[in-house]
Amino acid sequence: MEKNPELIQDVDFSHSGTSSRPQVPLFLIHDGGGTTFAYHCLDPLHRPTYGIFNPRYHSGGSFEGGVRGMGRLYAVMIRQTCAEPNFPVKRNSEGSVDILIGGWSMGGLLSLEIAKVLTGDRDVRVIGVLMIETMCPVQLPTTGDYLETLDHLDLSKSNKNLTLSIQAMKEALRVIREWDPPVWAGIQARQRPRFSLLRAIDSLPTGSKRVHILDIYRRDQNLGWDIYDPDLFTETLDVKGNHFEMFSFQNIPGISKAIKRCCDTLEKLAQS
Repeated sequence: MEKNPELIQDVDFSHSGTSSRPQVPLFLIHDGGGTTFAYHCLDPLHRPTYGIFNPRYHSGGSFEGGVRGMGRLYAVMIRQTCAEPNFPVKRNSEGSVDILIGGWSMGGLLSLEIAKVLTGDRDVRVIGVLMIETMCPVQLPTTGDYLETLDHLDLSKSNKNLTLSIQAMKEALRVIREWDPPVWAGIQARQRPRFSLLRAIDSLPTGSKRVHILDIYRRDQNLGWDIYDPDLFTETLDVKGNHFEMFSFQNIPGISKAIKRCCDTLEKLAQS
């Protein structure tokens, strides 16, 4: 059985300048398709990097509790990984382990939910969240001139893996529509981690004058998140490609550099 979370990139001390302080680990959460394949294509990020794939990718079906249920499960998986004796980071002065989390598309939404679940946790502290091409799901249109994601595709003409991914994406869209992003209130508001965003510069081709649902906020630098919180992001970086091509071969150097920059910045801000 595959290990989940899986180690994608091992710790690299050569880039940190010191062997006594390893870089804060990064956990990358699967996109709507359920896999972590895109993250395996990244250039070295110079920090231990783990991936969480959808454990129901092959079996299908819904998660009880939708996005919130997935967030609770993945938070448990992260806690268990951080507690392993070979985990590459020592505990901080408060006795917990500092981590970064993030993800592409739905992975960014799941990271938001996981960060909320782990707020105040005595064993794991999320110091930063990186959303990669994750648009705000608040007030998404259900009808009109927008294309429903993947509803126009014929599954009978797809190979097995593509069929599984498309089915996972359709389920993802369903649970996202039923989810309200968490809110940090009261004393927890001071514990909310910092967030950064990577945004694709190109729109998806539709073959018509209609706009793809993933592009409804394409011209918005913050991909609609000002509805949720106008001060959410520490920084927003543009990367080449559209939503589905930003991890293509020719764009890997650019997105790898952007991910590394955001993670380095989030780590430095947490230490200041």
